[in-house]
Amino acid sequence: MAAGEAIPALRVVVGDPDRVLRAKLRGLLHMGNGFYVVGEAGATQALSDLVVRHRPRVAVVNAALRLPGGAEVALAVAAQTRNRTQVVLVSEALDEELLGRALREGVGGFVHRESLLEEIVPAIRLVSAGHTFISTSMITLLRDRIAAVTAGVDDRLAALTRREAEVLALVATGLSNAGIAEKLGIGAGTVRSHLARILTKLKAANRAHAVGIAYESGFIAGGSHRPRARGPA
Repeated sequence: MAAGEAIPALRVVVGDPDRVLRAKLRGLLHMGNGFYVVGEAGATQALSDLVVRHRPRVAVVNAALRLPGGAEVALAVAAQTRNRTQVVLVSEALDEELLGRALREGVGGFVHRESLLEEIVPAIRLVSAGHTFISTSMITLLRDRIAAVTAGVDDRLAALTRREAEVLALVATGLSNAGIAEKLGIGAGTVRSHLARILTKLKAANRAHAVGIAYESGFIAGGSHRPRARGPA
C-alpha cells in the first residue's frame, strides 16, 4: 500500500431483529472506528444471504436469529465460513451453555446485550485479529459461581485458589492459553503456571482430564459449563 493511502475499512454485517439497535450499531461502527457495515438484516435468511454476498470479515449476530430447526444462526455462520467470517454472538442472557457451544463452533466473540454498545468495538477488533472476546459480565459470573461452590466440593478442587478456579472455568469453555490470558489480563506464561498447579492439585494428566474431574465432582455442571451449587440453596 502506498504511503498516505487510506487503510480499507473492516467489513461488517449485522443481524438483529431490533431495527433501532441495528441503526445504533451502524452509527457507532461508522464513527471513525475503521469499520464499515456493508449490510444488516432482521431475519435469518436475509442475514445468510448478506454473508454469502459480501463475505464480511465480521458478522455481529443476535442469538435470537435461529434456523428452522431452532439452532442459532450465529453458530451456523461460524461453522460454515471456516474463519473467513468471524462471528460475534450477541446474547440477551448470560447463558453459559450457549457460550460453551458457541466457542466449540468457532464463534470468536460473546457479548451480553446489556453491554453491547460499550463492548462491540473492542469485540470486533479482537475477533477480526483471531482472538476471543467474552463479555466482562460473563467472566464475572463464571468467577462468582465458582467461588460460591468451592466449599464442600472434592478436596482437590477446594485446594484451588480463586485465580486457579477462574482459569479452570475458562479452560472448560474451550479457550486457549492465549485466550485465557487475554480475558484475565495476565501473561500466557502465568496461565501456563496456573495450569501446571491445577494439574498437580487435581492429580490430572492433562487439561481435558482436569475439566473432567471438575464435571464429575459437580464443580462445573455437566454439559453446560456451568458451576453447580452444592448443598442447600
